[in-house]
Amino acid sequence: MGDPYLDFGFEYDEEGRTDILNSPFFDVSFGADPTADEYLDRILYRLTLAIEEHIVPGSWIIIGRPSPPPTPAIFPTLRILRASALVVMSLAVGYFFFH
Repeated sequence: MGDPYLDFGFEYDEEGRTDILNSPFFDVSFGADPTADEYLDRILYRLTLAIEEHIVPGSWIIIGRPSPPPTPAIFPTLRILRASALVVMSLAVGYFFFH
């Protein structure tokens, strides 16, 4: 698209934004840089600008659901009534089968 010397080795997509993955500027072969730290120091500023170019303008809002409410506690009287009903039914079934 443009002069590769002036574009610092960037390639651009059809929308005119920097194509980070296809740009030879971001080649990780460490050609002139003996260490990964020197490579990152060399490209970090331009890489940050290229990534910011791809960020959609506007606010980010995280939409989620609130956690479900806890299950209601069973009243002690209801628990006693259920246990009593279970005992009465057990005795009735036992009486019916064993008599």
